[in-house]
Amino acid sequence: MQKDSERTFRTKGGFLQMNGTYYTITEVFDFGPHISKVILDYGKSMKGAAPSPEQFTVHVTRTSTEGEDFVWPNFMGDKPDDSMDGTRRVSNVYVSDKTGVSCEDGTCLTLELPCFIMEGIGSIIKFNGNFNVFVNVAYDVTQVSEIATDDGAISPQTFDVDGENRVIYGEWLKEDRYEDPQIPLSYVYYEPEMDVDEKIPLIIWLHGAGEGGQEPPIAAIGNKVVNLISPKVQKIFGGKTYLLAPQAPTMWMDDGTGEYTKDGSSKYTEVLDALIGAFVDAHPQIDRSRIYIGGCSNGGFMTMKQIIFNPSRYAAAYPVCEALADAFISDEDILKLKDLPIWFTHAKTDPVVVPDDFVVPTYERLAKVNPNAHFTYWDKVLDHTGTQKNADGTPFEYIGHWSWIPMLNDECVLDYDGKPVMTNGKETPILEWMAAQKKA
Repeated sequence: MQKDSERTFRTKGGFLQMNGTYYTITEVFDFGPHISKVILDYGKSMKGAAPSPEQFTVHVTRTSTEGEDFVWPNFMGDKPDDSMDGTRRVSNVYVSDKTGVSCEDGTCLTLELPCFIMEGIGSIIKFNGNFNVFVNVAYDVTQVSEIATDDGAISPQTFDVDGENRVIYGEWLKEDRYEDPQIPLSYVYYEPEMDVDEKIPLIIWLHGAGEGGQEPPIAAIGNKVVNLISPKVQKIFGGKTYLLAPQAPTMWMDDGTGEYTKDGSSKYTEVLDALIGAFVDAHPQIDRSRIYIGGCSNGGFMTMKQIIFNPSRYAAAYPVCEALADAFISDEDILKLKDLPIWFTHAKTDPVVVPDDFVVPTYERLAKVNPNAHFTYWDKVLDHTGTQKNADGTPFEYIGHWSWIPMLNDECVLDYDGKPVMTNGKETPILEWMAAQKKA
């Protein structure tokens, strides 16, 4: 990364020019991490500037060593235009400081860039045939016309010196590794500032197949998992909560052969339990009566494996599009879960983990013995933000497998019978319900 003083020079029209530094902000959307803002550092007050989006062009180059020769998997949904080189549209420009905060006498201009699920050019990750992986991203932003400020006119110029990229909430994550002699596991976690005698909950998230590999932050930012440490969600859990997101080098459903399990077994069940135990031991301010575990798809599979393997550890579980086939869950397993609060999420349109073979029969068996078992069963997975639309203006429909979207947005409210889940006489969304669960 270059410092402000390490700018490049080029000759244009016989004059020596210095290119400017830019900073980027990545936001983790329902469809993954995309750069939503580019901040141009002018190094002088931009007070009085009233720039328009039309005064800028934005060119993006993404590079990766990963290959392209693979069949696009169904669980990833429709393949976006995953261009590695192209342009982006600017929707708004304002005067700001270097962090992108609006500031009347700031020294920067922040460009807002619309992000869309079917336009991969904005993303900082790319699917390589096995996993989502980080790509190198370079921006070349040109101010194409003069901008008036209180201190004089700013001539056209180019910004192509990469300052830094900041991932909203992702910047709070720390990275570590559990050194098991057979199967070491990396993970990211969030630990808020707290008083010495404070005790706070722990939320565990187990990623899907696309977020495995060797880049631990992807376990938390490949999908909108970082929403679990947003101020809004932290408030639900009493103001503060830990987050732990381990990463499987292959996939949680690896039976030890490197292939997907055919009998419901996983080589990671015991080592993941050990990692969780070690993490809790190493962080004594975790409230052991308020540990919550969940995850999506492959991670939903492993959520089920963990709560069957060690149900007494958890205050509640929240499996999403879970992929442990009901045929591999015994009646004895169901009884192990009879006292564990659990909330399933799935969509009827899921073509990857067909609910009638997985969650539906499992929930129906569990509901007979567990009064605090719930199941939000979505008809389909639609965009609820208003930003992702079809050509006719209707909400974009995600592949039905992506039911983690409404779960991570705390939109699950209705139970399997279509009625709201109630806690202490009050309608309770899934995260509020979870926060209310505590081991005796």
